[in-house]
Amino acid sequence: MIILGHRGIPALIKENTLESLLKAIELGADGIETDVRLTKDGTPVLIHDDNLSNFCGEDIKIKELTISELKEFRYDGMTIPTLEEFLLSVPHNKCLNLEIKEYEAGEITVELGKRYEGNVIYSSFNHDLITELKNKYTDYKFGYLFGEEHMGMNIEEITDLFKHNTYSAHLPIKGYLSKPELFNKLLPMLREMCIKIVFWTVNSKDEIAKISEYVDYLITDDIRIFK
Repeated sequence: MIILGHRGIPALIKENTLESLLKAIELGADGIETDVRLTKDGTPVLIHDDNLSNFCGEDIKIKELTISELKEFRYDGMTIPTLEEFLLSVPHNKCLNLEIKEYEAGEITVELGKRYEGNVIYSSFNHDLITELKNKYTDYKFGYLFGEEHMGMNIEEITDLFKHNTYSAHLPIKGYLSKPELFNKLLPMLREMCIKIVFWTVNSKDEIAKISEYVDYLITDDIRIFK
């Protein structure tokens, strides 16, 4: 089981800051899960939300700021890192799960990620985007992210996504806990298709006790729980 820090280690340090991302690695994470958006001038940066409200209390959209303007905003002295800064700072041979938050960030995220000497997985809740990218970049790893908006899909609709050039399924632990009967059918089917199974965001060993045999990657807010 590969343990990934969810946006770093937000249990200790502000999520998606370079300090948080690297601290998770220092504390033993096998890799990092983080989010990619674009600034006004097309620079990929690591932030989950589309605005700065949760970062520093400013209700300003990321896409309305150039990278130089964005760097003026700080939380406790820390800035929002660019994807390039992160890739240059993180040790080689770690696992990176780059979640693409916007369609426009898709290709540039893959192009930058190609430079990293390690295992890189590209994922998104935008399934059309992942389908488009995996058909274009056939030598790289892509995964479909599932959230509440996808819980109405049936087993056939889900498994159809994975029939061609797909590496991983990124599943919410809350979904498993609320609909175990669905996941108990789905997980063996994905395993039979040789799809890697990623669970997010797992913050207790008890949450995966009954399905640990199916968990290839685990994303957590506090990697100290599992390392």
